[in-house]
Amino acid sequence: MKASKPFKGVKDGDIYPTEFNPGDEIPAELEAAALELGAAEGVPTAPKQTKAKV
Repeated sequence: MKASKPFKGVKDGDIYPTEFNPGDEIPAELEAAALELGAAEGVPTAPKQTKAKV
């Protein structure tokens, strides 16, 4: 999935956000977030991550 608008997201294993620009490939772990923000269009390839239950 590619970004359609600029947005920032923290990739798995990173501690600082990466800025994604239109046309950049979005990692699977950030696809759902990009869709919710309207920064990408399409169907995510990875399932949406949820918070762990405590």
